[in-house]
Amino acid sequence: MIIVQALLIAGVPASEIRTYPLDEHSVYTIRLGKDEPTTCVFPARVTALEGAGIGSRPDDHPSVLLSYQPGTEFFSLRPLQDHTTAALNVVYGGKVYVLRLTTGTEPDRAVVFLEQPLAGPNGRPLMPLALRALFDRAKYDGRIEAQYPELATNIARARPGNTTLYPRFTVTVEEVFRFDAEDTVVLRTRFANHGDAAVHYDPNHLAVRVGDDVFPAELTDASGAIPPKSATHVCLAITGAPDGGRANLSVHEAFSIIVPPAP
Repeated sequence: MIIVQALLIAGVPASEIRTYPLDEHSVYTIRLGKDEPTTCVFPARVTALEGAGIGSRPDDHPSVLLSYQPGTEFFSLRPLQDHTTAALNVVYGGKVYVLRLTTGTEPDRAVVFLEQPLAGPNGRPLMPLALRALFDRAKYDGRIEAQYPELATNIARARPGNTTLYPRFTVTVEEVFRFDAEDTVVLRTRFANHGDAAVHYDPNHLAVRVGDDVFPAELTDASGAIPPKSATHVCLAITGAPDGGRANLSVHEAFSIIVPPAP
């Protein structure tokens, strides 16, 4: 956390700093930008780096340029091409950590790896009370930030505004919050019913789609009904990947909400 605070003091916005607990069973997606380097920081000296599409000499025209001094705990990456990908394996502490590198419109300025436990012990999901605490921090973000601004520095957030259309209602993702260490995303959504009759849905089986992956909601405050000609706000929390590993989602993913009809 000292590293994170130093980066904030240096002027790097909190939304551009990613923090991950170290897990050799996860694949970490790092988003790069051509205009600014992305610096990855480990808790201590990195033993070795092995990559594909990566080089340290610009004259070799690699997809991603690597800046690294052996014996240090950090390295920097910058793509030399648009719309490119690369891969990097980092040997640290006798284990190999896998990084997937890709260009993006919202690049990560700094990625800090911490020797902290995963979201739950031995990689298990968050305990209900811990998940509820994150859920409430996101749900009441404006009130909490006003009273305790220091709590906002480690939460990435975005306001995408993308909408999922259903025959009788729409669901708009108004705000997204990500808690990196816990690998948890909380979405604030707006369910709008423009019809003359109430819409009923199954609040126990809401889910979030990201590309081809579907993440069942671990926690929601959904009521199961949208009154006629009105809108209700619903928060959903997803944590980890559907297969039980880390999802490493960004707040800038294209989230869509799956709302099953009432049984």
